[in-house]
Amino acid sequence: MMIKFSKLLIRLCVVLLLNLSACGSDGSAVGVNSSELDSTPQVLADYELLFIGNSHSSVNGLPDLVAILIEATGQGKTVNAALAPGSNFLAERLKDGTTQATLEARKWTHVFLQAQKYSSTGNFSYPTDAAEEWIRRIRKLPASPVMFPEWPRRGNTEEGQRVYELHVSISTREPACVAPVGLVWDAFIFRYPAIALHAADGNHSNLNGALLTAYIFYQILTEKPANTLGYIAEIDVNEETQRKLKEVALDFHNQHLPCS
Repeated sequence: MMIKFSKLLIRLCVVLLLNLSACGSDGSAVGVNSSELDSTPQVLADYELLFIGNSHSSVNGLPDLVAILIEATGQGKTVNAALAPGSNFLAERLKDGTTQATLEARKWTHVFLQAQKYSSTGNFSYPTDAAEEWIRRIRKLPASPVMFPEWPRRGNTEEGQRVYELHVSISTREPACVAPVGLVWDAFIFRYPAIALHAADGNHSNLNGALLTAYIFYQILTEKPANTLGYIAEIDVNEETQRKLKEVALDFHNQHLPCS
């Protein structure tokens, strides 16, 4: 499935003053040209969102889906959603210079952190000090850090919970919101097994999965329940599926308050 051509594709592929994302050859947003920001007067949006992560953050235009949901409230809120350049793990980003420059280049309101390294089998542990350092840097901006635990791979029934708990443990050392992405995906797959959330590779999201994740982020950012949003025709997910995605996102938001 593909998102209809109008607003989302324009967001991904046209360089606007309020959209710092460049467009790659595959149509995906590839990041902020921070060298150009210093000389460009900033017109700030109500929501200035930066996603620091890898392909899980960019496939299906996830940041732009979040922007579309916020703007769909009809309250006149403006959104700038951008991806930090690169696709490294958070630990590697501490050394690249570009990520920090992007963080400092604009007055972000929220920064999403994805790509904490973890063991796919659960048999190994990786340091979390880089994620904790990024949280400290984000809070100093000041902006709100939002941890983005990845969804489970297709057929894996324990990974979502484990990765979520890993990120919760990080937030106990450095306060941050923790989006219950894996928990919501697990619940949706259990409740609606006929509706696929994964892409063909069993790892990345399809558009359904990206939209489910966007609903989770929408609720964190706006503190409004996803089911108050109507059907959004420009997103190529049918009305009934959108309703079911919102239903499950709301259930788990109420059970796991991300920013408590």
